[in-house]
Amino acid sequence: MNSRVAATTGIWRARAPRGTADRAYVAYALVMSALIIGAPVVRAAWLALTVPAAAAELAAPHAPVIAAVVELAMLAATLIVGRNRGPAVAPPFLAYTLTSSELPGRVAFRQRTIIAVVSLAVTGAAFAGFIGAVTVAVEIVPVAAAVDFAVRGLLMGTMVAVCWLVGEAHPRTAGALAAALLLVAALVAVTGSGAGAVGVPSVEHAWVSPTVDLSGTLVLGLIAVLGVAAAPLFLDAITPATITTQSSRWDSAIAHAVSLDFGSAAESYQALPSRGRRIQAVVHGAGPVVLVVVRDAVGSVRTPARFLGAIIAASFAGFLLFVAAQDRAAAPLLGAVTAGLLYSATGAFTRGLHHVARVSRDQPLFGIGEGVLVLLHSVFPVVLTTVVTAGSVVVVHAVVDPSVPVANLWAAFAFPIIVMAARVSNSLRGPAPLFLMTPAPSAVGDPMPLLRVLWALDAPLLAVLAGVAAASGSVASLVAVALVLAVFLLVRWRRRS
Repeated sequence: MNSRVAATTGIWRARAPRGTADRAYVAYALVMSALIIGAPVVRAAWLALTVPAAAAELAAPHAPVIAAVVELAMLAATLIVGRNRGPAVAPPFLAYTLTSSELPGRVAFRQRTIIAVVSLAVTGAAFAGFIGAVTVAVEIVPVAAAVDFAVRGLLMGTMVAVCWLVGEAHPRTAGALAAALLLVAALVAVTGSGAGAVGVPSVEHAWVSPTVDLSGTLVLGLIAVLGVAAAPLFLDAITPATITTQSSRWDSAIAHAVSLDFGSAAESYQALPSRGRRIQAVVHGAGPVVLVVVRDAVGSVRTPARFLGAIIAASFAGFLLFVAAQDRAAAPLLGAVTAGLLYSATGAFTRGLHHVARVSRDQPLFGIGEGVLVLLHSVFPVVLTTVVTAGSVVVVHAVVDPSVPVANLWAAFAFPIIVMAARVSNSLRGPAPLFLMTPAPSAVGDPMPLLRVLWALDAPLLAVLAGVAAASGSVASLVAVALVLAVFLLVRWRRRS
């Protein structure tokens, strides 16, 4: 670290020095979390993947196609994330101090970027190493091939970190690159569906193979080395305004997240209207349905980048539903990813619904009951999300194999409605119940902190469960999630005032 940067950081940290006891407690908490939460999760994943059916799917011809699609989507996602929060971020005052100096970005934020690159590279190597170990345990590939796959995971993690930095340095270019990568992912999946990976160039490099894949490793290594070599240029290209804005937003989001107000944390990254100011949002003389639908549509279009990104995310969610219907072993994972995409995408369409749900009381607004207003504001997001998601499934099906019926079309219609209900439930949450704030010591510790987190994240968690059920084709599980969500909505609606 540069001496001036080290001195500045040291002064900043001296504001609230952390003693030995504090550091020991943090280390203790991390170790206990790894033993109590991490170890059982890893063991459960190991047992689930080493059964014969799952092992057969790991060696199936379509496994490289799914892996390639996931990797391309991951690169696109990090490009988008970097536009809002990149690796070159510091506490607001420290970020302002560093950006106000004459030090270039490659010096001022080098250490933070190195930490981000190393962390993502190690994470990629760990995940690939775990998959490689599973394939070795079920005798699908030799140890050398598994080690080679772990190295490719390390390189892929490095590439993800570089894409994250590119998103922060060149936000406009990153948006175009992300759209291109998603298009390539869709083409790879469509080309590789049915016939496996045959005929799809370079897809086999995305997955563990029975032999050592030196060519794929060398290609990934070359790309990763070029990306790391260009990282100083990317750091210099980041404007001080970008760093200070991202730092202040991240600081605000962390403050809200610590208090379990994840809705306000997400609103810290809410896009501001930038277009469509001259488009009339109020249709005079129109009925309530047209009035509210037009108002919601115009409000969404006024943030065009966010609106377009949400449309792409919803389309990709429908595409993943189609892929899940072709591969039942990967359906739970694909369903969870689909739920995350669709839940995030609907945020661009539900600003009116979110506002009405949060301010709803017993007194009617504008002469219309609160329940009717919620239903009216649900029309635009539900119809748009359903049309885009189901349309994506139909289009992909028509391209791949129009001779057979569409497998998951019902899920493309039912799932968006459940996601929208989760959005309404999240808006109606209100303050935490008092019993969650009361400690409850037990033989295994105090469960209240975990319950508070589950209470704060119940809407996205229910959406993920619904996504897993929809992708797996389980109607009963989807109905069960819908019933639980209906109970939440009923209770919160009655307690909203």
